[in-house]
Amino acid sequence: MHPARLVNGLLDALQPQALHGRDQVVCHVWSGGVVKPLTGDRLARGSAAYAAALQAAGVGRDEVVLIALPHSEALLYSFFGAMTAGCVPSFIPPPTPKQDPALYWSSHRQLFERLGSGAIVSWRDNVDDLRRCLRGLPIQVFLSEDIDIDRENAPALPALARATSDVACLQHSSGTTGLKKGVALTFDAIDQQIDAYAAAIGLGATDCIVSWLPLYHDMGLIACLLLPFVRRTPIVWLDPFEWVARPAMLFDAIAAHRGTLAWLPNFAFHHLARTVADDARVDLSGMRAFINCSEPCKAETFDLFASRFADWGVRPDQLQVCYAMAEAVFAVTQTAMNSTPLRFHLQGQTLLSVGSPVRDWQVRVIDRDGNPVPEGTIGEIAMTGGSLFAGYHKQPEETARKFRDGWYLTGDLGCQHAGDLFITGRVDDLIIVHGKNIYAHDVEFAMNQVPGVKAGRAVAIGLFVPEAGTQDLLLIAESTEPADRHLALGRAIKAAVVQLLGLAPRAVRIVEPGWLVKTTSGKISRAENLRKHLAGQQPVTS
Repeated sequence: MHPARLVNGLLDALQPQALHGRDQVVCHVWSGGVVKPLTGDRLARGSAAYAAALQAAGVGRDEVVLIALPHSEALLYSFFGAMTAGCVPSFIPPPTPKQDPALYWSSHRQLFERLGSGAIVSWRDNVDDLRRCLRGLPIQVFLSEDIDIDRENAPALPALARATSDVACLQHSSGTTGLKKGVALTFDAIDQQIDAYAAAIGLGATDCIVSWLPLYHDMGLIACLLLPFVRRTPIVWLDPFEWVARPAMLFDAIAAHRGTLAWLPNFAFHHLARTVADDARVDLSGMRAFINCSEPCKAETFDLFASRFADWGVRPDQLQVCYAMAEAVFAVTQTAMNSTPLRFHLQGQTLLSVGSPVRDWQVRVIDRDGNPVPEGTIGEIAMTGGSLFAGYHKQPEETARKFRDGWYLTGDLGCQHAGDLFITGRVDDLIIVHGKNIYAHDVEFAMNQVPGVKAGRAVAIGLFVPEAGTQDLLLIAESTEPADRHLALGRAIKAAVVQLLGLAPRAVRIVEPGWLVKTTSGKISRAENLRKHLAGQQPVTS
């Protein structure tokens, strides 16, 4: 911890004098084929309007303001407006047509009940379902259409009266099972993370961050909004759903704005390599880094991406890795910029380094008793550092359960080698088949390489077989292939997994697009998909 924090970056950046009158563009918002510049002055006006609405309605200091909005400037106005009004903002994913509405609203009803009071900002098309979900709870609803940021005599941005130890916002962690946890981040923790991570990546005056990431993930919120906002780094912000439909727009935005940094989950590298046509070519040689984060990062992914886009200017040393989580604000480790990440061969796998700890962070790998394990041995990753979160909101027992002697237990498995950290999977990602340890994400990675499988829409599940006394593998994959191709596709998936593991899955099921259940934060839920599978639908097996 720093002995004294005389200046707080996020608090200072939110002060009226830092925003009003700023004609320079804070962010370029790409949406619906239009690029709209957002100036500091407009951000101040919008934030002030939301802050005034919350204060006028009596939303109390330190009460949580949930934000469930589609891609728009209103996301930024409501977030910074709530923060400057003394409230605690938190992004949650908005409902989408691809989600099961019953699952979305039932899971969020539990979240609303735990919060107990506060507010939620949403939009008019969503209001009827939202009010039904909130029935009986003292949570106020604000609609973005009702807040006019362009009216005459608009309110001034309130002067901040916040301490660096106050909770600035909640990040609702995106686990695959259970109720989301509100990760409480103080202003000081955010500030320390920004200082440490900016140093780790060498953030400079010529940088420009390009992102399609939603703000309800830590990668989008911290790396691609708060970090550049505090450091006055230009931001180019794309609509996540538009990017999925047209991945090349990321490269278009990089070329148009001279982008230098982009953070991507592992699947996005594959999505780009598979879908971007060569006639969309732009010069990517000016990028300082494409940083792989938030999913298990694969060496094969970097090899594919570097090969596919080599003649676009992509070099292996541009491909970097970060290990991050909401409980750390964001980054725990980062690979060394301008050099190729280390690879380590262990138990027949090629592991890709996630780097070494950023400033103020320590990591260690421990066994079940909490003892450090030798280098190269797999165990659970524990961490401690200056930007550690302040606990789970209204969940003191869960907070205490995750700590041991001041070290946060991540639930991730990995090892250390040559000063770098390597991730192998998660404790709850482990499937044990006839005594063999299998990581579900490795199987899903292999499934996603099979032509015909819809990108990122495959799941490996441990299915307990009583007569065998062990788990077995159930594989489910979405495909747009016609039904008469499903049997052949199932066989191809089985062959890919046999090649990877040396054992065959119990069943392979091919389903139509949209069948798989995702959590409200966009991650495929193994537990929910197992329940859906067991509910009675007939599998297509090979």
